[in-house]
Amino acid sequence: MNNLTINLFYNCTLLTVDKNDSKAEAMAIFEDKILSIGEEGEVRNELDIFKKESNKNIKIIEKNLDGACIVPGFIDAHMHPVLAIYFKTQVNLWHVKSYSELKAVLKNENRIREENEWIFGYNLLEQRFEDPVEHYFPDRYKLDEMCPNRPVIILRYDGHICSVNSIALEKIGINKENAKEFTPDSGEIQLDEEEPTGVFTEEATSYALENLSMPSRERFIEAAKKFTYELATFGITTCGVIIQIDETGISGKIGRLELPFIKFIIKEGVIEQDFVFYLATYKPKKINKVKRSFFKLFGEDKRYTIGGLKVWADGSFGASTAYMFESFTDSPEGKTGFMIIEKDKLYELFNETYKLGFPIACHAIGDRANRIVVDVFRDVINENKKNKLLRCRIEHASLINENTLADAADLRLIIVSQPSFINSEYTWIEKRLGPERIKYVYPFKSIIDSGVILAGASDAPIESPNVLEAFHACVTRNGFVPEQSISIFEALRMFTYNAAYALGQETIKGSLEKGKLADFVILDHNIMTQPIDKLRELKIIATYHRGKQIFPLE
Repeated sequence: MNNLTINLFYNCTLLTVDKNDSKAEAMAIFEDKILSIGEEGEVRNELDIFKKESNKNIKIIEKNLDGACIVPGFIDAHMHPVLAIYFKTQVNLWHVKSYSELKAVLKNENRIREENEWIFGYNLLEQRFEDPVEHYFPDRYKLDEMCPNRPVIILRYDGHICSVNSIALEKIGINKENAKEFTPDSGEIQLDEEEPTGVFTEEATSYALENLSMPSRERFIEAAKKFTYELATFGITTCGVIIQIDETGISGKIGRLELPFIKFIIKEGVIEQDFVFYLATYKPKKINKVKRSFFKLFGEDKRYTIGGLKVWADGSFGASTAYMFESFTDSPEGKTGFMIIEKDKLYELFNETYKLGFPIACHAIGDRANRIVVDVFRDVINENKKNKLLRCRIEHASLINENTLADAADLRLIIVSQPSFINSEYTWIEKRLGPERIKYVYPFKSIIDSGVILAGASDAPIESPNVLEAFHACVTRNGFVPEQSISIFEALRMFTYNAAYALGQETIKGSLEKGKLADFVILDHNIMTQPIDKLRELKIIATYHRGKQIFPLE
């Protein structure tokens, strides 16, 4: 090979996030790995030796960063990219702050959409509406007022509850006579005097989401390009990816198409990040089948690997379906939520998966659900003591008490949490849970102090994958339970080394060390010296993935 190049980055501060939390002055990358890192003089000497010993024509490209800061590439340990890409072809309602605004949006979509196309709006958060009187999720009658003549589906931002208008409900085929018959064990078709209100929760949402209109091939590819570039602008180089491979979950038609869609966009070559897949299924043996199919398609390419099983234990705070020890404070009916999978079935699923050698990532939001999930993990780990201890995860662990957390630490479980949930929920969550329980909501400091490894994620498209926004939430918490705030370095570790550990990849990424992949982010200022109130002003200058600059495009 001729004209090989080494990129030398210097005049900067490198936060390595290694086991010693070391700092460095310079870093050299060769091909897709870190060749040298340390003091500038030492790095330059090592490059001279490397050039002499290699007997190759190597050009060194020097990059003076003028005091910038380099950190490891950010890792989002839990997201749903197929949903995120699909959503980019639909109607984002995040900025809607009143029912009059929602009506205007639906009126415009009704005007521009093709005749037989349904309107699908996502990311609605009624708790953000400016008038507190409007802090309720719309039912069919409310949607009929705004758009009576075209089928409409509105999905709440957390993805656990949706509503449809009357024409959509008629096309779905659910009515007063059959609603109870169609209600799944792990979901609700909400009724008012036995009449369907058009509101569905958890697995019942699939009745509505089965009817989503599919974008064209070209539109989907364009949306995928925008999504992967957006991740690069946020400094993300690796993603823990949740995809459904059968009827498990709550995303209907899109869920069933996630596996072929993800294979399609990988083959199209539009994805710049590494993906580690957690597969949602009630049949763990399918994981091996998918693993073989990925090997057949992509060979030894380590960019796309199978991580393990994903399963949902309960619902969400927003839909009042998280499984709680005590009822929701604002629930006149005394709701305590429910388990999507009962404990004995959860044990069977975990145990079969564990015996197959795959880690488990289990969604648990409510305090009771977290208790049950930790108990099931304990039983399964004890059952399989002769086997290798697998890196099993609790996804979210949104409300978890001290005893449950201590047991999770003893079992060496990992918690993958979404700091940006705080940004969306801090204004209304106390009303739903009460002043005592919120002390244990997203308790980042308590999790770290317990010894549990805390990894960061966004759950995109539920939240934005903007990592710097997540850092801000970790450190400031918007004033929500401030005693659970953590330091900026602890937040950085959440989205670098700890996230790599959660994905089983800490030996090749997550910190800046010689021989590891050259995944890194260049920030305009040292994140460790940035004032807390200026965190949101940090800028990402560049993102490198496996030695290639993926933002900005060269």
